[in-house]
Amino acid sequence: MKKVISLLFVLGIFLFPVKGFSQGIYSGQSLVTVYGGVGTALEKSGMELDGKRISWGNIGGEMGLSYLYFPTPFLGLGVDVHYAGFQGSDTLEYLEGRHHWHTFETDFEMHTLQLMAAGRVNLNPNSYVRFYIPFGAGLVLSEGEIKYRWDDYPCETEDYDYDASFGWYAGLGVEFPAGDSRSWGLEARYNAFRYDDGLLAADVGGDIVGKTANHSYLSFVFTYKW
Repeated sequence: MKKVISLLFVLGIFLFPVKGFSQGIYSGQSLVTVYGGVGTALEKSGMELDGKRISWGNIGGEMGLSYLYFPTPFLGLGVDVHYAGFQGSDTLEYLEGRHHWHTFETDFEMHTLQLMAAGRVNLNPNSYVRFYIPFGAGLVLSEGEIKYRWDDYPCETEDYDYDASFGWYAGLGVEFPAGDSRSWGLEARYNAFRYDDGLLAADVGGDIVGKTANHSYLSFVFTYKW
């Protein structure tokens, strides 16, 4: 999944034609954006391990690529592809061996690939510093994964399950010109999708709290546009 995202980034850089916008957004303009940042889940998963309801995303990273066309200075429409990966809860057990104690660790991770129709509402398109509302909706391909470690060494056994759902995001962004045809900025986004925690719970012997759970996370990303 990560290799696919990297390839999309490279293709986007070379295939999308764009024009400069240091003096504002104008009708007929095209815009490519690459971005990356951090995120965190806003709720726990629908699964319990060892009697503990675990988090599906304590902390994670996000990176994406979008292309927008502006029929008017106030509205841009296009596509957005982004990947997000999260480290969730982990459980640690101490097991007595013949000569010393051993540790057995279980880690939960979540990975998503999001393919969406996207848009942007410009609040002040003719200003030097611009504020806008980014949004998107579409397909989310998600993978929940349980990894095992024995004495800090990865075990060969891993359990994972895939799911697909409708997802969306919306947020608030600000951008600053960085030359005639480029800009940089920051965005805060609320992101939502669904993942069937029951599939993974059945594989690892976990208890189901909510078979299909709503998942959401808050992300903060740095953007670079041209």
